[in-house]
Amino acid sequence: MRRSDTITLGRRLLGYLETGTTYVADSSSHNPVASYLDEEQWRTEHSVLFREQPIVVAMTAQVPSPGDWVTFDLPNLPVLVVRGEDGVARAFVNACRHRGVAVCQEPSGHGRKLVCPFHAWTYDTTGALDVIPDAEAVTDVDPAELGLVELPASEALGFVWLKPPGSDVAQHLGEPLALELAGLELADHHHFRSTILEVECNWKLMYDTFLEFYHGVYAHKSTLAHLMQRNLVHFDQMGEHWRMAAAKKSVATLADTPESDWDVLAHVVVSYDIFPNLAVNLHGDHTAVYRIVPDPVRADRCLWHFTMLTPEPVTSEKAIGYFAKNFDYIVATGREDMAMASSTQRGLTSGANDSLIYSRYEPVLAWFHDRVADELSAAVAGPASSTPES
Repeated sequence: MRRSDTITLGRRLLGYLETGTTYVADSSSHNPVASYLDEEQWRTEHSVLFREQPIVVAMTAQVPSPGDWVTFDLPNLPVLVVRGEDGVARAFVNACRHRGVAVCQEPSGHGRKLVCPFHAWTYDTTGALDVIPDAEAVTDVDPAELGLVELPASEALGFVWLKPPGSDVAQHLGEPLALELAGLELADHHHFRSTILEVECNWKLMYDTFLEFYHGVYAHKSTLAHLMQRNLVHFDQMGEHWRMAAAKKSVATLADTPESDWDVLAHVVVSYDIFPNLAVNLHGDHTAVYRIVPDPVRADRCLWHFTMLTPEPVTSEKAIGYFAKNFDYIVATGREDMAMASSTQRGLTSGANDSLIYSRYEPVLAWFHDRVADELSAAVAGPASSTPES
């Protein structure tokens, strides 16, 4: 954020604090529970939301050097991201061209050669097939045509994006958001640690927890509640995406500090919520990146991906201990959200509610679900047809 924007944010938050208010929508809204339960919608979301627009499949910091690789599974599409010898990060379908086994089975690793664990078919970092053991037994094939299937991808702003044909990352983000993400300099950050957790809920229920802070001091009593103001937030819509700033209790100290000395970002947690499944949270000396991915088999299950990035390499024992503590703290906070999302899933299947209520304190929930509905409706309608002239 530009300094002028942080000063404006600080003024808004102090104004809310002084008047006992916060950001509110014009009215509450409702979303039918079928949005979370309907399996046909869930399958359409796979093909529309996770295939037809840019999706982050890795962070630059996860594959900094040639031979570094990470795996990331989208619904029914196992993805392998590899940094080639030429420095280019490429994305492939993580499936051997022999029998379809995942070539790389772990979340991350390093190797100048990628060896399938089943029969040791071996690929280089550009995806080309390099070795077929006992090749004389494999007839009527051209090894040059049996490289890993490459997926269209590009690297920008510290992320590796799966980029379907016709899509554009800059256009997807919009200039204001792209400029703010560029200012974070995530491409120069370092990977500290990542984890993946399975959650028993529809993926949207989990992503919903990133889109409001009304629940903050209630659901997170054991973690961040003691640090944060109660529901003191400001939202900004940035094109088709959102920025949320949740105030810490320390924001009150700005009232006694000259604006020229303000460091507003030290007193807030800023979250960029990037449609459809990405959240980037700023925590001062580290950045938390979250991705929520639908399960390919069950509509009531998803995966929670969390990666911590730091501006400098974490090498000393003291620094490792410090960031490990913060990492575990964020995971504990995430587990509190998971408990609420999983409980909501069980409540929805009970039939007690026809719809969920999004209060005036939860405007982004309404924006997000309206966007989901718009994307799905447009996909069902198909491209607009022109009427031929008579």
